[in-house]
Amino acid sequence: MLEFLKNYDNLTISEKKVLKYLNDNIADIPYLNINDLVAKTYVSKTVIINLSQKLGFSGFKELKFQINNYILSKNKTEKVTPASYKKQLEKNINKSFTLINENQINDCANILHKSRNIFIVARGTSKAVGYYLEHLLFALGLHCFFINDYNLSDSFTRLVSKDDTVIFISLSGGTKKIIETAKIVQLKGANIISMTAFNTNELTSYTDNTLFCFADSYDTKRDDTKSRIGFFILVDLLINELENLL
Repeated sequence: MLEFLKNYDNLTISEKKVLKYLNDNIADIPYLNINDLVAKTYVSKTVIINLSQKLGFSGFKELKFQINNYILSKNKTEKVTPASYKKQLEKNINKSFTLINENQINDCANILHKSRNIFIVARGTSKAVGYYLEHLLFALGLHCFFINDYNLSDSFTRLVSKDDTVIFISLSGGTKKIIETAKIVQLKGANIISMTAFNTNELTSYTDNTLFCFADSYDTKRDDTKSRIGFFILVDLLINELENLL
């Protein structure tokens, strides 16, 4: 357990303010740098550094490292058993099927069939789905590009036209880079298909056609190990529909 109360009586009012923020938002700390923490707590860097040292660390960087280790250790102890995880996967599969609309699958297949080029964009663990989809589209003889390089997310949009389709794969539907790219693609007038978990998300506001799957959690920023099994189901159904059109 992190010793957040260590030397508490010796802390200044500003240091106690930062400590309260750390304690109330501990899960967010690994994703913040010292400037972010300054902005959120309205104190100086010196206050944060002094607090870190009073807690027994060399500075904020070491404090953040220990908080990250604490969270990882806590998550490991809370891991579900193999049997319950099997049930969770079964639930994901069954609920994904309830979300699948055959007309939407058919519409997306027709769009891809008529597209000059197909671009696939995915980040993190969802890239595995992107590779899978790219392979199957190539196998059908379709002109397909998987943009798997983060640095090419902006560059490829210069090649996109209204005759093309871009498929965005994002469990959360809120990945910053994907949202930025979707905005540009929308301005180019290209067809957009999104695959996301069933939730209210920003990506769907920029897409013409949305395919949903079920996920027990879609916060990939904090945990990108979440199953993408629902995405693979969507891909298989989409490819099967495409085969019927060729």
